[in-house]
Amino acid sequence: MNSTNLLSITEASKRIGVTRQRLHKLIEHGQIQAVRLGRYLYIDVSEVERYEQLPEGRPYAPRSTQDENSVDNRQ
Repeated sequence: MNSTNLLSITEASKRIGVTRQRLHKLIEHGQIQAVRLGRYLYIDVSEVERYEQLPEGRPYAPRSTQDENSVDNRQ
């Protein structure tokens, strides 16, 4: 890992388009990998690029076709 490929939290948050606090949460939950150098966190440019390629929004969760409140099940 080359130090020229590292972004500060502020730089990475601007590039991704989230607040610094949100970026810290993403790091805390393991969605973005960061390295600590001294007392500061840095993120590799390739890690930011990987995160930018992830789909946005909530993950797809199919609905059940056997809903207990469906019209066919009401009596």
